[in-house]
Formats: sequence, C-alpha cells, structure tokens
Amino acid sequence: MTDMIDPTPAKENDLIQDSHLALQLAGGDAELAADLMAALLEGLPDELEALRACLAESDWLGLAEYAHQVRGATRYCGVPALDAAIEALERAARVGDGTRCIEVFASVETQAERLQSCMSADCPANS
Repeated sequence: MTDMIDPTPAKENDLIQDSHLALQLAGGDAELAADLMAALLEGLPDELEALRACLAESDWLGLAEYAHQVRGATRYCGVPALDAAIEALERAARVGDGTRCIEVFASVETQAERLQSCMSADCPANS
C-alpha cells in the first residue's frame, strides 16, 4: 500500500530554499515573499508540535488535515524539500499508514531543521 503514498519524502540533498521560486510564487513581490517565509519560520515549531501530537495519538485524519494546512504555507514559500516531506506525510496519513507516518514525520523534522539552520545562516547556496 505504500506505493500509493508517493512522493517519497525529501532527501538530504534536496533544495532547502529556492528564493527564485519563492519570489515567483509571491508574484514578484520580494516583501511578500519575505513575509511569507517569516510567517512560516515563526509558526513552524508550533506546527511541528501539533503534527507530533496527532502522530502520538494515531489520529490519522487529524494528521492528514493538519499536514494539508501546513502544506498551504510550505508550497508558497519556495521550500521544496520541506514541502515534499509534508506532502508525503499528508498522503501517508490519508491512507492510515502509521508506520509510514512515523518514518515520514522524521523527514519532516529533518527538513524543518535544515530550513531553520539555512535561514539563520542566510543560506546563500540556495538563493
């Protein structure tokens, strides 16, 4: 059944942050792109905690719905690796694959940490 929940979560070498994509998704508005990224980074710790709580309770429907909401932010910020991991988590939760959810959530945490580190270091390699 895991074949149905592709895409696979992001890999370590996937792009963390794509500033050109973020600018394009913000309609060319650099200030909006920066505001969207700031909002994502500010809310990410609480969002990860909420996802973790759903996972701990085996609340697959809640996990899928919350991952979908988080993905609303990740898909417009030019963060391909985190977006792919969140999408994979949502798909795994939608089919109720608890084992896969645990595996993919680890990838979500890894990608969130990579993004936070990258942004605090101004991540020039991805701009």
